[in-house]
This record gives sequence, C-alpha cells and structure tokens, in this order.
Amino acid sequence: MPKLDWATNALNTLLANRCLFCGRNGDAVCRGCFQGLPWLEHCCQRCALPIGAKEGICGHCQKQTPPFQHCISLWSYEFPIDKVIQDFKYQYKSAAKQFLCQQLAKLVAQHNKHGNSNFDALLPVPSHPLKRLLRGYNQAHVLAREVSRYCSIPLIQAVKKSRWTGSQQGLGRKARLQNLRNSFQLSRPVAGMKLLLVDDVITTTSTASIISHMLMDAGAESVSLASLARTPQHMTT
Repeated sequence: MPKLDWATNALNTLLANRCLFCGRNGDAVCRGCFQGLPWLEHCCQRCALPIGAKEGICGHCQKQTPPFQHCISLWSYEFPIDKVIQDFKYQYKSAAKQFLCQQLAKLVAQHNKHGNSNFDALLPVPSHPLKRLLRGYNQAHVLAREVSRYCSIPLIQAVKKSRWTGSQQGLGRKARLQNLRNSFQLSRPVAGMKLLLVDDVITTTSTASIISHMLMDAGAESVSLASLARTPQHMTT
C-alpha cells in the first residue's frame, strides 16, 4: 500500500469534509451529487451492460452465454463517477477509496440479503506482480478486502496473473481476449465453490470471462461478478 507523506495527510484532512464531486463543505458526498450519479438502473440481467429499460438480456449475452452467472455493478462508467474511480485506481485517494469501497460492500450485502447467492468466497481480479510493484497496490484487491470484511465472506487468492499484458485501455473485446491469452493461472482449489469475482470497472467482460472459464473448468459451482461500474457499449469499441 502506498505510504502517505505528511503533506498528503494534511491535504486529506483538509478535504475530508468536502464533497468528492462538487467540493462543497459537508458530507464526503452531498445528497444532490449522490442522487445525480449515473446509477445503473437498466442493464443486462447477465452482464450488467447498460441497455434500454424494456430489455432484459443484451445482444452479446443472447448470442453467447457468458461463463459467469451474473454481474452486479453500481454505476455506468460515465461522468462524474469515472473521475472518482480514477482517483482511487491511480492515485489511491483515501476519500475516494472509502466511498467506493463502502458502496460496493453495501451492494454485495444487499444482493445477498435479497437473493440466494450465499457466496463461499470472493476473489479479486489479479494484477501482475510488476504492476503491483509500480502502482503499490491492486485496486481490485482493496475493494475485495473491504467487501469481505463488511459482508463476512472469506477472501481467497485463487487466481494469479503470470504474464505481463500491459494496459487494456483502448482495446476492443477481441483484442483484449488475444492480449490476455494464457496470462492467468489457478493458484488454489475451487471445486464446488460459489465465487464472487471483484473488479473496479468491467469494460468488455473479456478479463472476467477468461477467469470465470478457468474457475468453472476447475470445478467451481458458479462464478458471479461485482464491480463499481460497467462501461456503456459505445465506449468499448
């Protein structure tokens, strides 16, 4: 985890009582900004792709059923939540981290309460050791750890990334799948387990699909996804 110097700590303290989005004094996120976030209300029931209100399953999932059971996400990856996620992902800003972790943990807890998931364990989408070294942390692991604590679901490291693939940003689904080929390895048994795979943003589901295939081939009973945000289709091509 990155070490914060005294100046960064002082700045975080100064900004602690300002809204992440509008900067006004008060709560970490004021009511108006909270309500105005791009909440994911109408989405594919399988992969959470933002779609029209009358649609249930997106065209992609109708053509080819994904290996994961379903996906839950909080927001469409658009302004202004995209900036806060980037602040957490690339700069580890504490206020952004606290807000995002709390909201994802609540989403998973609510899903468990109203559904029948009863996950046996959750696991983060892994990052390559070199990327963790350069960045200082894996944002998916930070999210998964907080969800694990809040929901009392065991956190396991069942998959590792064994090959450096560089950034996926700007790549379409086919290019992402090609880039990720043979880059993940199973690191522990998962047979018979209901698993929840945690990531910050799901763009094309290519990473989630590859990992889900691996887990299901290893005998997992089911794999579901949880993320902060899901990228709209017009932004994935």
